[in-house]
Amino acid sequence: MNRSKKLIVAGALTLGIGTGAIIFTPQAMNASSNVVLASVDWVTSQLNPMKSKMTELENKIASQQQEINNLKSQISQIGTNPGTPPTQPPVEGELPSVVYANASVNIHSGASKNYKVVATRAKGTSLKVIDKFNAATGLWYRVELSSTLKGWVFSNDVSVNKPSTSTPTQVVTFGDVHLRKGATTTYPILQTLKSGTTLKYISTFTNAAGEVWYNVETSAGVKGWVSGTLSEVK
Repeated sequence: MNRSKKLIVAGALTLGIGTGAIIFTPQAMNASSNVVLASVDWVTSQLNPMKSKMTELENKIASQQQEINNLKSQISQIGTNPGTPPTQPPVEGELPSVVYANASVNIHSGASKNYKVVATRAKGTSLKVIDKFNAATGLWYRVELSSTLKGWVFSNDVSVNKPSTSTPTQVVTFGDVHLRKGATTTYPILQTLKSGTTLKYISTFTNAAGEVWYNVETSAGVKGWVSGTLSEVK
């Protein structure tokens, strides 16, 4: 019986040693290494596209950051040196706050040139707009000349853009006009000037009736006043 046990133990030891020899042979070790290398290659093949995408994403972020920095720089420059933007006409349907006379302009009591002239304003005069009306003849603006005087001016006779501030030098009549000693029709007539007469401009005056008069000098050296309704400054 003891002999049988010894034979069994010896056989088991021999089998274990043989199995160990097979497992740890160079061929088995090479096979295991190949499996590990194949696994590393697979992982690398999966990581490389991810690295490329990450690099592409980083480049996009850097480009967007540069654009943001450029915009910040432009905004800071605008804040420190805004400049003077050009005056733009109002969008159709909007009411301009102010209009400027293109030349000597008549202000009427209604939205038509058939209505009474309540005042005259010189070229470049600013007029506060409070309303508008689309008549058959075109667009008219209602303007406020004072707290007690309002009237209507034709849109073609005014502009929403402020005119240049060049100093006028001449007054040209566009109708026969009286040269008077003062800036109302109650003053004596010095002489009558033909339409198209060019006069030296001296100054502008608006009388109590809201009428614009120009102080002028003729080529002969005679000084007096002409009504703005029949002459304009140039």
